[in-house]
Amino acid sequence: MQKLSTLKNSRRITGALLILFAVLVVCIVFVGLDNATGIILGWMATASLITVVARKWRKIRYFLILLAATFVGAIFLAFIYVEVALPLAEWLGGINASQSMAWRVFHVVVSDIILLFTPVGIVIGIVGTIWLSILRLVTLRHRARTDTT
Repeated sequence: MQKLSTLKNSRRITGALLILFAVLVVCIVFVGLDNATGIILGWMATASLITVVARKWRKIRYFLILLAATFVGAIFLAFIYVEVALPLAEWLGGINASQSMAWRVFHVVVSDIILLFTPVGIVIGIVGTIWLSILRLVTLRHRARTDTT
């Protein structure tokens, strides 16, 4: 019976986080990502989306992988953007290719992915690692106290 209750609460929390994500995305559409308010709303939306995935993680390793993957992913996306996509666009479309609508859309998408996911992924990776480390230390300390008494 308790498993059913836990599953029901888990679905409610996941649903609430996804609804929060959707509401924040709608707010971002109206505010835009070209100001501080929009960026903060974007970070909050991204945090709610990553929290849906990372909420059940109970191993420090997963948060460290998130931290590393976010950091390396941002560097990789920036590298692909500057060293591959831009020269390829100029080779295919000429010197004015970076002024085209397709390039602007690509630029905005890549820039927003880097802007929104990198800081949030790094912060959630660090906070999750610290939080689980503290929980492990408290558990170990509690076990040591109960073993000695």
